[in-house]
Amino acid sequence: MDAPVRTEAKTLAYSYVRFSTLAQSAGATVQRQTEKAAKYAADHGLTLDTELNMMDLGMSAFRGKNARTGALGGFLKAVENGYVQRGSYLLIENMDRLSRADIVTAQGLFLQLVGSGINLVTLMNGETYSAARLEREPEAILFVVLELIRANRESTRKSQLIGDAKARKKKRLVEHGLEGQPYTRQTPAWIMWSEEEKAYTRIEERAAIVREMFERMDRGDGLTRIARDLNQRGIPTWPQKGKRKTADHWRTSYIRKVLTSTAPIGTFTPHTTRHDEDTRARRDEPMTPVENVFPPVVEADLYWRVNRKLKTTAARGRHARHAPKSIVSGIVFCATCGHAVTRVAKGDYVYLVCSRANMRAEGCDYKAVRYDTVERALREHAHRLVKDAPRGQNTATLEKKIDALQNKADAGEVVIFDLAELIAEERGSPEATAAAKRIREIDRELKETQKQLRDLRAQRDTLTASSVKDRLKAVAQALTNNADVVETNRTLRDAIRRIVLDPEQGYLWIRWHHSDEVQDILCASRHMNFEEFRETTPPLQALFPENATANQLQ
Repeated sequence: MDAPVRTEAKTLAYSYVRFSTLAQSAGATVQRQTEKAAKYAADHGLTLDTELNMMDLGMSAFRGKNARTGALGGFLKAVENGYVQRGSYLLIENMDRLSRADIVTAQGLFLQLVGSGINLVTLMNGETYSAARLEREPEAILFVVLELIRANRESTRKSQLIGDAKARKKKRLVEHGLEGQPYTRQTPAWIMWSEEEKAYTRIEERAAIVREMFERMDRGDGLTRIARDLNQRGIPTWPQKGKRKTADHWRTSYIRKVLTSTAPIGTFTPHTTRHDEDTRARRDEPMTPVENVFPPVVEADLYWRVNRKLKTTAARGRHARHAPKSIVSGIVFCATCGHAVTRVAKGDYVYLVCSRANMRAEGCDYKAVRYDTVERALREHAHRLVKDAPRGQNTATLEKKIDALQNKADAGEVVIFDLAELIAEERGSPEATAAAKRIREIDRELKETQKQLRDLRAQRDTLTASSVKDRLKAVAQALTNNADVVETNRTLRDAIRRIVLDPEQGYLWIRWHHSDEVQDILCASRHMNFEEFRETTPPLQALFPENATANQLQ
């Protein structure tokens, strides 16, 4: 053991305390680590620094977060900037308090410390590591490497076990339901677990706000208007769970999050955490949704109607509050480049032009089409448009596809679980290496399968014969009864995903929400090019005094 030489009291020692879960703070973990550090400093004539109080409580060292953004990271910067003198001591309970990362990262952290002149002490066994000792006893680093490898393997194994347990828990939820126990207590703000009922229940006053959000969005209110109204009425925001701070006012981003969550219709979407080992980014990725877990607060038809609206292009910025002036607002796009089509008014005439071409950007030619001919084409062909519209697939066929994909996803999760067990048992072997490669391949396939499942389930709820029939009937009525622009636009956006304007061929190509089939309508008016348009149009500065962009289409 390389014991420290007794020096003057100004030789400083710094204590570093870390544990992974906040639950450990209730025990004696902190007290044990701090008491050991104080005793070591007293026994060896060191002054324990009290200003740089380094504690990473509830922070994992598995991916090196403590050394990047935690208290340990602050210590490393202090060493680098000379605030911590060479020859100082860093006191840790064990090597696993320093790092549980992969051996390359962990060993690099260790060498960075001792290479900076810091004496690293592991209090459990009283070992001191310094550059001088490693120069005299290079074999001493072998013990450090073995300890770091052990710490990493423990964390890797624990991570696999947690992931496997989550997969088994989720599979049981799908097959057997809640069985009187909460799957998670991290519920949406309007849902709580009732120990009395042994089920998830609604917090009614909050559920009423969720219903209001959906109903107002369905009627045509935007996210900003809904948020502003809630704030003006003094409706309190909902307390956040965990460490997140409760918002002081309603925000459009949160309202969108509520509206796009599957929880309002009772569907629970579990997430799995993925770590990018290159960027160290952490992402929560959705897994296969499980239906009928939460009590629903809105009808499925209303939910999907609102979500279809959120997927269409809406006016933004200074135009967001304005009523639409075009029946195709937010759903018409350019056939050449795919960008949104903008509305350009000139005197008594209004034209539809690709927003990209209107801004003189490369990639699309300026081809203006009279708006009135586009509206007339839709209204005059309304009966044929609705008569020939696709009716969607039979839901029984869709259910078979969903069942097949679900079985495929379940089988993939089982294979990943089995391969993880093999890796844990045969770590370092060629079989384990091959298994790890196969896990990555299956995981990619599984994520694609889960995405297909989410899409198919969304389609299933929109492909019911009654909802398709009702939407088509509403389109026919709005177009043939010459309903006002606002009402007609709302009806079209509810039923139509996209209208592609082809100025060159003089056609409108229509794709509905409930089908991938495309219909065409002849639009009698062909385009005029930019030179023709300019002869009848005042300067652009007069048309767009505030530098309007694609949002000109309202």
